Amino acid sequence: MEKKRVNLAEMLPIIEETLAAGGTVKLPITGTSMLPLLYCGRDMVTLTAVTSPLKKYDLPLYRRKDGAFVLHRVVKVQADGTYTMCGDNQWVKEPNIHGEQLIGVVCEITRNGKTVSVQKKTYKLYTRVWHLLLPVRKYLVKLRGKLSK
Repeated sequence: MEKKRVNLAEMLPIIEETLAAGGTVKLPITGTSMLPLLYCGRDMVTLTAVTSPLKKYDLPLYRRKDGAFVLHRVVKVQADGTYTMCGDNQWVKEPNIHGEQLIGVVCEITRNGKTVSVQKKTYKLYTRVWHLLLPVRKYLVKLRGKLSK
């Protein structure tokens, strides 16, 4: 069966309608910003609606003001209700993400065909350990890049 690429912007109304009705949406991963957890072409995420303020370590899909869709982790919840995000394969934080930019939040991850809830203890441990490595992540990412060559 041939896979067809669909523009996420074109699918957004259907995604939002499905999530608003209490459904879930499964999306493939593109890009490298969430390595080592999520690999493009291999992994998928299942989104659910954002029904309450996000918490640190949540993994939302949001739309930047320039229109780009991004799946990054919440690294800080600001006092004014905005969020600071950062990809697991990145070290530069993206501040000032507003609630109206949020599309959905990941409830499950499918890696290598195996589905894992974000409520699972091993996943939660990963998110905390990886966040603790944020100050040295730049060096870890560069080292991993050199080792893979």
